[in-house]
Amino acid sequence: MTIRDGDWELFDYDFQTGRSVWRYFDGEKTTFRTDYPVDNVISQNQEVRNEASRAWAGDWHRVASIPLNVAHDSGLVQAHSEGDDRYVKRFLNSSDNRAWRTKDGHL
Repeated sequence: MTIRDGDWELFDYDFQTGRSVWRYFDGEKTTFRTDYPVDNVISQNQEVRNEASRAWAGDWHRVASIPLNVAHDSGLVQAHSEGDDRYVKRFLNSSDNRAWRTKDGHL
């Protein structure tokens, strides 16, 4: 049985993580696409954000929970490794990335 998403054909599926790998052949080359489910991470982040205290107190705060594929694809891992705090702050403070935040406010 072949499972399709438009022209894409399911190549691999991990039942434990929900990760799916799709294959597309255009007649000359094969391209692969990997989809990761992130709905659980987004809903957990929202729950934590809603329950979190509004005040910033203490030395340590978990401010985000970001799937590894997003962190790598966005350049966040490289920026953090290189000590580029300005890029990390800009990424985390961006309204486009609010789904990954577990605490409101600005860094």
